[in-house]
Amino acid sequence: MANVNRNNEVTPPFPMPYAGYFATSSLRHEVQVKRLNTSPLFLANAQLQGIIRAGGILTPDLADVPCRDLSTEVLFSTLTALVGLRSDSTERLRRWIQNDIQYFVSHNFDFGLAYAAARVGWKHFNEQAFNVVVQRAQWLRKAKEIDEERTNAIYRDGTGQHLIKSPYFVMPRRIWDLKSNRVVDFRMLHAEVNSIEVPHKGTRWPTFWAVSHSWTSDMKTVETSVNQYQWPVPLPNGVDIESLRKELLTLGPDYVWLDVLCLRQQFDTSTAQTLTHNNIPLDIIKHDEWKIDVPTIGNIYRAAVQTVRYFNGLGRPFSKEGWDDPRHWLRRAWTLQEIRTENRTFNGGVPRGNGRIILNTKGTVAGKVTTLRGAIRPVLKLATDADSSGGCKLYELTREMASRCATQSTDKVAGLFYLLRATQLPTYDENIDDETAWRQCFHVLPFGKKIEILFDFPYRGTEQQWFPTWKQVMEWPERDQDYEHTPTEWPQNRRIPELIEPKRAIEHIFLCEVWAISHALVHKASEVNEYEVKIGSEVFGFYCPYLSQAPIETDDRQFTLAILNPEQTYNNWVVCKQLDRENGRCRSEDGNESAIELEVLKKVGVLRTDSSSDLLVLRGDGGSVMRKINALFV
Repeated sequence: MANVNRNNEVTPPFPMPYAGYFATSSLRHEVQVKRLNTSPLFLANAQLQGIIRAGGILTPDLADVPCRDLSTEVLFSTLTALVGLRSDSTERLRRWIQNDIQYFVSHNFDFGLAYAAARVGWKHFNEQAFNVVVQRAQWLRKAKEIDEERTNAIYRDGTGQHLIKSPYFVMPRRIWDLKSNRVVDFRMLHAEVNSIEVPHKGTRWPTFWAVSHSWTSDMKTVETSVNQYQWPVPLPNGVDIESLRKELLTLGPDYVWLDVLCLRQQFDTSTAQTLTHNNIPLDIIKHDEWKIDVPTIGNIYRAAVQTVRYFNGLGRPFSKEGWDDPRHWLRRAWTLQEIRTENRTFNGGVPRGNGRIILNTKGTVAGKVTTLRGAIRPVLKLATDADSSGGCKLYELTREMASRCATQSTDKVAGLFYLLRATQLPTYDENIDDETAWRQCFHVLPFGKKIEILFDFPYRGTEQQWFPTWKQVMEWPERDQDYEHTPTEWPQNRRIPELIEPKRAIEHIFLCEVWAISHALVHKASEVNEYEVKIGSEVFGFYCPYLSQAPIETDDRQFTLAILNPEQTYNNWVVCKQLDRENGRCRSEDGNESAIELEVLKKVGVLRTDSSSDLLVLRGDGGSVMRKINALFV
């Protein structure tokens, strides 16, 4: 039951919707007048029964009526009827219901917010064995846990970067309750009995849907009570929230996550700096929320029961035109995180029953005529990979990301880290550029993805770093399809080696017992993209695995060629200059430390050969010219 504190204020009996507050004082007066003018329209019995028969869906006008303009008796009878409580339940739990209503009135709820709270908080009141005290205590405890997880999620690591730990546990802040037509606190939904298991979490989230769309070039903003006027809501020109709500309701969800309503949006800069909530400027609130909310948006689509996809803009009809437009859903970087398999996707903006048929519609992508099915086929595999423990394959993902457009330069970096299943994610900062974001946070990429870059990416990054720049990643050359390609993968059952000494301030990769050929003479062959590698008196042919791959500057020098597993077909070799030999220490799988000799290697490129088996038995005694070394790639 609700409590009363020393100031005679009613404290929340359970996680409540965001209490209505207005972003501007000038807006407040206008809204109050509008609400008072709608109060005479309030429910007659016939209207109430009609709403109940329609599934308990409020009209916008009814949702806007302030609770303070209605008597306690009217609120009691109307809300209990809408929630579907039996008369015996209302009598048995009357004090609980009255205390909740007292909270609604004292905190300036409108009828939409009160209904949103009641239909969750009272949902199980008809169950005779339902223990309100226990359930609400658990509910509030869960809400506190969610708050603590979010508060403690961001930390600064040893490099000074702000990271999100356990990022795939982060939940959304808000959700749109379609029936009450109010954006509410997502924590409210944890009272629900029905929930779904979220990939990689081992926990359960409440049931909801999500909307995937791209922002159009003609977005306008509207101020609306749906989100309690917390920020202006961007919508494509000609689209209104109520029409969108009606379309979504016909598909069946009660709760929907939609970014323009559930992710804090921007006021214009001058306004955001002068407006405050709890004495905090709104632009600061947005910046702080986006640090964690934007990088983890993909969680929402992984957890959603279904995703509604709008190809041509939010709420707009599907069209076969404009598929090459930088603003189209097919071209946006953020929508890569939002892709689900087709059995968990509805296509919005089409008549019911035609959602699958449109996949056969033809349009133009990259100057070529294709079906919509063909246009989205490359990313459907990415959708499957995104749900796997290892995330997406690096080459396919970067090629797809490079072909898409983003408003902020860091958006692609954030999307890439999420889809690669990094165990920590960089916080989002729209004020830094993509190169800085990539360089500062490269160290949090999964070790297996770094292995892919080391052995499969064709170039060194800069003189100072072995890994590519962001510009180079986005220009990753196309693979030569005349050859088979198997990405170099770190074995799942193999422990990641740990180098204890020497310590390096720069980003590096340490591999113990990697196969290598030392003192190999590499020079350019007569054929394009081919090289001759002389090992002793034997010469072997190597070649570039990528089209348009820039040549390796060999200067007929000796190099060290390394490979992770020479017995695996079609792997790349990383070509390195040997810089030094050092003594070091490493920690083995059993936790013991041992002294090692370390070869410091500088990557210059990658090559391939079809002669790996010959190299294993090159020596006359049947031995291999390859040897296992402890390598530090810098």
